[in-house]
Amino acid sequence: MGRGLTISFDIPIAIEPQVQQVAAAQHITASEAIVRLIKAGLQASQPRPTSSPDNILSIPGLAGQPMSDEEASVMDEVVENAMESRNIRWAGNLGA
Repeated sequence: MGRGLTISFDIPIAIEPQVQQVAAAQHITASEAIVRLIKAGLQASQPRPTSSPDNILSIPGLAGQPMSDEEASVMDEVVENAMESRNIRWAGNLGA
């Protein structure tokens, strides 16, 4: 695999220590740390999947796909919030 595009830029002094800390903690070069940070930022900026029929089965936990502990925790929170919202609406309808 090739090295890819070489780009030079100045890292703001305010974040340079953080880049160095990431590099030291992961035992990698500062350049590799920057590449990983950029990749993580790009991945985080990707749109989240919607629940259309085309992609519903790609959601972790559905169709037999494994779910990480973090994903399971998030799913539990989503379900709990939905149930609380539904219970509040039902309780409001009972009093009408």
